[in-house]
Amino acid sequence: MAKFLFRLEQVLEQRIKAEEKALLELAKAQQECTKIEKSLAATEDKLQQAFSYAGTISHPSEQMQSFIYVEHLKQTVERQRRLLLRAKEILELRKKEVLDAKKDRMILEKLKEKQFIEYKELEMYIEQKEIDELATLGFARANNS
Repeated sequence: MAKFLFRLEQVLEQRIKAEEKALLELAKAQQECTKIEKSLAATEDKLQQAFSYAGTISHPSEQMQSFIYVEHLKQTVERQRRLLLRAKEILELRKKEVLDAKKDRMILEKLKEKQFIEYKELEMYIEQKEIDELATLGFARANNS
């Protein structure tokens, strides 16, 4: 009997590659999210330090510079929070893409397994049929002699 051949093997390979690509994109999104979180935490620390320092300043020009710096840090924190929200949205999207790619791959893998089981059952049936035929021929020869 011919060797087992899964006709959708190339499609399965493409789905495996799509899943791997989706996993890479997910990893990139996780790294970007982590990077933005660290940056946000650092900026918030700077803002706290600036607030602490601003309370100790008595000279008006230094107070003005401190106020401008604090406002700049507040704007930076707000911008980084928006970036973080967007990065988290992208991360969720990438997770969904990974799950979809995994489902697509698993569907084909289950189909391949099912077809392989059917192939093995057919192979066993044919083999049993051949054995039965040989036994019948052997029995017929033994009785004719």
